[in-house]
Amino acid sequence: MAVELSGTDYGAYLRIHDLLDLQQPLSEGAHDEMLFIVIHQVYELWFKLLLHELDRASAELLDGRPQGAVAPLTRASRVDELLIAQLRVLETLTPDGFMAFRDPLKPASGLQSGQFRAIEYLGGLRDLEQMENLELSEHDRAELRRRRDQPTLYEALCACLRLQGMDAPRGGGDAERGRRIVVLAGLYRDHASPDRAASHQVCELLLDHDEAIARWRFHHTLMAAREIGSRPGTGGSLGVAYLRATIDQRFFPELWEVRNAL
Repeated sequence: MAVELSGTDYGAYLRIHDLLDLQQPLSEGAHDEMLFIVIHQVYELWFKLLLHELDRASAELLDGRPQGAVAPLTRASRVDELLIAQLRVLETLTPDGFMAFRDPLKPASGLQSGQFRAIEYLGGLRDLEQMENLELSEHDRAELRRRRDQPTLYEALCACLRLQGMDAPRGGGDAERGRRIVVLAGLYRDHASPDRAASHQVCELLLDHDEAIARWRFHHTLMAAREIGSRPGTGGSLGVAYLRATIDQRFFPELWEVRNAL
């Protein structure tokens, strides 16, 4: 006797069959290509969740609710750690295994990940020239243009501090930057009240995110060097040399600099 199911079906809800049909290797007999595809598809799913959480945190900060930004930023920092952990799986790909399917990938490149570029835009890294040079889809270009006109996470933090009556002005000049550093140093010295405590926690969570992405870049660079040596990237970049140049990029330099003012 057949059992009739009612309510939501697991496979249908998660569209499992569609999901598992998305892995389509290009090179016959290249065993490791499945690993490569799955890892990068999973990365894009984590990037989607990261943007979902970081956008929520930004909205909460812009509305003057630092306590509302704590949970999504905490979740984002946990996802950041998964990005790093996944590299340990990708490192099981040997150079000869990668070369078995690498050539047909050209000119595809991880540099063309619109979602990772969006994460960088939220962090304040907005290289407009790079966006024009990369072979991004029109959808990705439109999304980055939209985000270009929105506040960064750090701008949202400063807006939140202003709503609390703190002197965290807009602007990129030395005077404005100096005033923000003074305010942040004061916040780090005194965060006893609930709003100041939540804002201080947000600062540290933003730094967790910044640090984790920097560690991911570093680990990714080492992994790429193990895989391709000094070869150029599949998308035509300088490969490892390009990745190495990104290691010192920081989303929130003033949150790092405030340590010198304490």
